[in-house]
Amino acid sequence: MFWNLKRVLSTLMVVLFAGTIFYYAYYQSRGIIAGPTITLSSPHDGDDITAPLAHIKGSAVRAKELTLDGRAIFVDLSGNFDEQLLLYPGYNIIELAAKDADGREEKKTIGVVWSGTTSPVFPSVPTSSHPNADGTSTIN
Repeated sequence: MFWNLKRVLSTLMVVLFAGTIFYYAYYQSRGIIAGPTITLSSPHDGDDITAPLAHIKGSAVRAKELTLDGRAIFVDLSGNFDEQLLLYPGYNIIELAAKDADGREEKKTIGVVWSGTTSPVFPSVPTSSHPNADGTSTIN
């Protein structure tokens, strides 16, 4: 087989063209291959939160559905979300899960601490009460 300059250059051009097409196809489909991603901006893992109501903020990219502790939440057109979550006194585990159209899933789990003892939503309940003779009760 005889290799001349014209044949070498045409083969090289075909290989470069095919390589460029394959690279471009991979570059454009890298998001589909990677699956969904969750970026949480606040709160961070281990944060001590002073209020019983926490603001969960972040963004989800390439996510078809997004859940916060099993409850569906909504994102804007840019993929940003801002949800409120009522915390229990003490250590709380918050789980975010994103799923894409192909069924791939990413989960982010963080732990936060609310050092409050009572909540305005859940008031403390008296431990015992004794009824009086007139029907009223006193709390001990």
